[in-house]
Amino acid sequence: MVKNGEFFVIKEMKQRGMSITAIAKELGRDRKTIRRWLCEDYPDTYRRTVDKPEKLAPFKAYVRQRMEEGCLNAVVIFDEIRAAGYTGGITILRDFMRPLRPQVSSKATVRFETQPGRQAQVDWGEFRVDWSGKKKRLYAFVMVLGYSRMLYVEFTEDQRLETLMGCHERAMNYFGGITETCLYDNMKTVVAGTDDQGEVVWNERFARFASHHGFLLRRCRPYRARTKGKVENGVGYVRKNFWPRVQTFTDLQNLNEQTLLWLNAIANVRLHGTTQKRPIDLFAQEQLKPLVSEHFDRVDFHVRKVSSDSLVSYEGNRYSVPIRFVGHLVHVKDDRRGGIQIHYENKIISEHRKSSGQREIVQHKNHFEGIRKDTVAKPVPQPTPRLMPSSPIPEVVVRPLAVYEQFTEEEVTRS
Repeated sequence: MVKNGEFFVIKEMKQRGMSITAIAKELGRDRKTIRRWLCEDYPDTYRRTVDKPEKLAPFKAYVRQRMEEGCLNAVVIFDEIRAAGYTGGITILRDFMRPLRPQVSSKATVRFETQPGRQAQVDWGEFRVDWSGKKKRLYAFVMVLGYSRMLYVEFTEDQRLETLMGCHERAMNYFGGITETCLYDNMKTVVAGTDDQGEVVWNERFARFASHHGFLLRRCRPYRARTKGKVENGVGYVRKNFWPRVQTFTDLQNLNEQTLLWLNAIANVRLHGTTQKRPIDLFAQEQLKPLVSEHFDRVDFHVRKVSSDSLVSYEGNRYSVPIRFVGHLVHVKDDRRGGIQIHYENKIISEHRKSSGQREIVQHKNHFEGIRKDTVAKPVPQPTPRLMPSSPIPEVVVRPLAVYEQFTEEEVTRS
């Protein structure tokens, strides 16, 4: 910044006929600065600036979140952040909140006025379990209907695209339909990226899946968490209300059976904190789009050959199929939620609970019906030598040669 004294020196030097380059060299300033100040009539008032650490900076994200949740009372938020370590005053907080209030107000209107059948929100939650003595991650797929707050939850082994699509179809079957739109964050299985104009680029296969079932994709923009706040609250509700109830489970399918019982007996019949009504009661007003009868091909099949003992090998374990398929090539489909299906020529020939162990055999007894017990191979006996009595040598009568000569003479006389 050029000080007041320098401003007048520059003006005087210019009046003496010095060039801008000469003035800049003389004062050690940039020529652009000299030229700009020569165009001014008066110098700017000098302002002393001191960089101070902003006390509210670590708490701004939390303040935004609380405002988007509907809390616009600065005193309440001030008490909360002060308990978390904030040392500034309430005036700084109010100044920060003031320009956000109109935005939050408009956002709150969109959040709490979702029309029936208009929108569902989807998200994942991560949970840790003791899996046969080892720590393992499971993932909870959560879908909540925006109007009624009806909830669907299921646990899976991963968050792959095939798993996500399978969860959607089971959620649609649970609700008996689907909303006009589904809202997501930036999960990679749904959002592939953005184009040059900043518009979202959807995962191509998932976009086809959505089109097949007749719902539109919507993305929650960064720093606008209110658009998927319902499902985030749903994930938190699962973590706080359902997860502490789970003491043991035998396998992933059993865990999902417990989840379904909880949904029907507790989650969807409780008095919701926001609507003050039961989700199941508001669900009667949801106007969902009907289900599509034709299934979307969502899972890659694993080709296997049925062994002679009528078993199919998959991920270290073996699963039975009916004996008539011995020697045939079949397709194994893992739904990644505790179930195994085995297909032959596009028909399901066997279904099993997925084993959580290794080198185990999972079988149904009826798959082996029709095998005759007498066809079981018997051990081949060892060859046993037999004692055979020796044949007697026939007796040979010994005659003198004169006898043979006599027979010869008699034959000649007859001739």
